[in-house]
Amino acid sequence: MIARRWLLALLLMTLAPFVQGQISLPKQLTGVVKPEAVVATATAPVADEARAQAEAQLAEARRKQEEGLLESGASSLADGVPASDRQRLLGRLVVAYSDRLQVLDELEKLKQSRSESSIQPALTADFAGPPPYSALRVDLLRDQQDATSDRLQALILAERALESQKATVLDTQRRASEGVRLAEDKLARGKGEPERLNRDLAALRVQLAGAELTTIDLGLEKVRLEMNGLRTTNDELQRLLARVLPEQRLSKEDFEQQQALLQNSLAKVSAEIDRLVADNTRRTVERERLAKLARSTKLASPGGSSSADQARRLQLLDDRLETDRIAMMTLTWLQTLLQAAGDAWAQRYVAFHSEDPKTRQTVILALSRTRMELESRKQLVHELQKAGRVLVRQQELRVDAASLDTDLSAHEAAVLEALKQRLQGLQRVDVASTRLERQLQRWLDDFGFEGKTASSENWQLGALQLGQTLKHVWDFEMFAVEEATVVDGKTVTVTYGVTVGKSIGALLLFVVGYGLFSLLSRRLQKIMVSRFGVNEQMASVIRRWAMISLAVVLVIFILNLARIPLTVFAFLGGALAIGIGFGTQTIIKNVISGIIILFERKIRVGDIIALGGMTGHVTAVDLRASTVRGFDGVEALVPNSSFLENQVVNWTYSNPRIRREVRIGIAYGAPVHQAAEIIAGCANDHGEILKDPPPEVFFEDFGDSSLLMVLVFWVELGPNLVSRRVDSDLRYAMEKRLATAGIPIPFPQRDLHFDPSRPLAVRLTRAKDDAA
Repeated sequence: MIARRWLLALLLMTLAPFVQGQISLPKQLTGVVKPEAVVATATAPVADEARAQAEAQLAEARRKQEEGLLESGASSLADGVPASDRQRLLGRLVVAYSDRLQVLDELEKLKQSRSESSIQPALTADFAGPPPYSALRVDLLRDQQDATSDRLQALILAERALESQKATVLDTQRRASEGVRLAEDKLARGKGEPERLNRDLAALRVQLAGAELTTIDLGLEKVRLEMNGLRTTNDELQRLLARVLPEQRLSKEDFEQQQALLQNSLAKVSAEIDRLVADNTRRTVERERLAKLARSTKLASPGGSSSADQARRLQLLDDRLETDRIAMMTLTWLQTLLQAAGDAWAQRYVAFHSEDPKTRQTVILALSRTRMELESRKQLVHELQKAGRVLVRQQELRVDAASLDTDLSAHEAAVLEALKQRLQGLQRVDVASTRLERQLQRWLDDFGFEGKTASSENWQLGALQLGQTLKHVWDFEMFAVEEATVVDGKTVTVTYGVTVGKSIGALLLFVVGYGLFSLLSRRLQKIMVSRFGVNEQMASVIRRWAMISLAVVLVIFILNLARIPLTVFAFLGGALAIGIGFGTQTIIKNVISGIIILFERKIRVGDIIALGGMTGHVTAVDLRASTVRGFDGVEALVPNSSFLENQVVNWTYSNPRIRREVRIGIAYGAPVHQAAEIIAGCANDHGEILKDPPPEVFFEDFGDSSLLMVLVFWVELGPNLVSRRVDSDLRYAMEKRLATAGIPIPFPQRDLHFDPSRPLAVRLTRAKDDAA
């Protein structure tokens, strides 16, 4: 990359906000801190010498460039290196020396401005008197401080870019020096014209790198000099702001002046909208006329040149209409921004003239909401700007491509102008939105809002919003109830308002009271069981019914305490009756069934029951449903009405003992009695099989493949007994002992009987492949 292009790009980047007018500086604040006069005097001869050297080097480079232009022609060198390489290097060298002179001039002007200006009196002039200070003047001071900070940040980025470029040029200079040494070695060996020219080209590259490096060093010096001055100015501005910010006031005159300026801006925007509407109406009429003419022309002479011209005009009108639409949108946004700015200034005036903390919180919340709306809309504006820049760049390429066709080029240029107008409108909204957002952030900081962003993660804004929302919700009146009372023969009507706060308070009191009653009832249940010998299930039923009665009494007491009359629910009587009759029919049926089960005690906690294909332990019997845990560990909630309406098998209702059977087959011809004794011995040796009644072995049947034996035994069900494990233990033992005794356990088998007295029938058939 050429050093001149890098340097100019960086300087334009740092000076762009000031050149485009996006940052306005008050006249009294545009100076730079004055350095010592001795420094300026001492550096003057050095600057003159550097300038004279640069001018001499520039003149020499131009002389060589002119000589090369005269000497070079269309011929090329013998080694193939074109003469234009030398001319290109000389041209870049001339540019480098010219850039050095330009930077030297700018550096000299900067030093002179630093030595001749004095910023301290200008800074303190408006704030030298006693407080309070005008908020408008403080806003101007803040604008200056923000502009200084932005400029300083841009210079920091420029310094980093120049440092990076310097490293690149140093590497280029090193490689060019190596090229010079290699070229000199070749020249010493060959001593030909090509070697000499290559050596000269390498020397020019070294000289060019040195010139670019010197220019970069001067640019760094200029940037750092300006940064030092801006840092001093920024520090002074910050100290001054820290002193005057607490003493700023917004007078009524300043407020009215600002509102008048905003109204004037609104009037201008409204006038722009009126003009835009008129232009849009005119273009719409013209487009309809052209559309009709294009249809008629197309029918008369399809494919003619006039049809193409009309199509271009229609496209241009469409683009301008779209531009009008976007312009109308941006002007509407500007109107909204100006109105929001007026409301924000009004909120600021209220906050300055009110000492009520609640009023300030309301102002902070309103300003924060406005800022959040700006941020949400700003994101959309940025996306539209990005899309607009892409369209502009694509249209610029079309304009370049159509440069040979005059008519097409004019059309594409008009379309480009329309796209640029769209982008300018969006940029206008962006600038206004950014300025208003910065003002809102300042005012929020002044009023004690320390948040730096308006996002939902800001806890201060969230707390303020939550407080305001809860207050509105708490005081919101859902409905009002009139209660009529007869006093001394006269009817007195009292109106009660039922608010959300009353309802929530009543609900909280009910929850707390119900929790206390629940603790007391559980304690009472334990006393009934331990001291008075009441059954656990009966005590549970008494506790539940007591809790229901206490809950009803508690509801009536809380409603009376919160001054919510019971007549509030009178208008719901009919609806509640219908709802209870239909919606709670199943619930009431289950509750009554649960009471019957608890009193009858046909099903108790710990019983093993079978219901609807599920078998398991009953773990809880409640008013509405009972809990049954199956042998697989899965719990099922069974409505209490199912126990009364369906057949329930209770394995442990009166006796926990159950009979189990295990079947086994032995081979034909095995000793049956011995096998029966072995099987019975397996059952007698198992610890969980009951001895009374004793286990028995029965010869059940003659099977197809074996003699079927059945072991019948009894076990007592309990929480630690798994019947399937007992069956498995018995089968393990029987298999082992029968095998030891040599009694086989057969597998399914068939007997095949063959009669040799009759001849066998033999039939020959041909295979399918042979038949084919």
